Amino acid sequence: MARNRFVKPQTVRLDISDGDWIEVKKELNAGEHRRVFGRLVKDMRAGERAQLDPEQVGLTKVVEYLVAWSLENNGKPVEITEDAINSLDAQTFGEIVKAIDEHETRVDAEIEARKNDTGGEKASSPTSPSVAS
Repeated sequence: MARNRFVKPQTVRLDISDGDWIEVKKELNAGEHRRVFGRLVKDMRAGERAQLDPEQVGLTKVVEYLVAWSLENNGKPVEITEDAINSLDAQTFGEIVKAIDEHETRVDAEIEARKNDTGGEKASSPTSPSVAS
């Protein structure tokens, strides 16, 4: 049976300090991955290392992953916007980036494990072996 190659929209709640939490997408789809990379790269030329936009480091991934949070300002809930994310103190922003990075690492490992798990059966070759002449 062929695997499903489309990202199923799911979210995961991640705890951060002081009893707060963030809710993130379990997995980004191809378009979201391209947006993270596209906003992060300032300049890219063939054969050279891509130049990153330092203002976008961390931010692009947070913008794509973040779905909800428990954060408040003066006791009032704060809507998730790029401006709100940029208004966070540096420690909180770093904590959110770290939580998302760790989440992404766990999900990548799960995906890799599923990809390598063939249920004990030997995986078939993608091409038929040729007959020696």
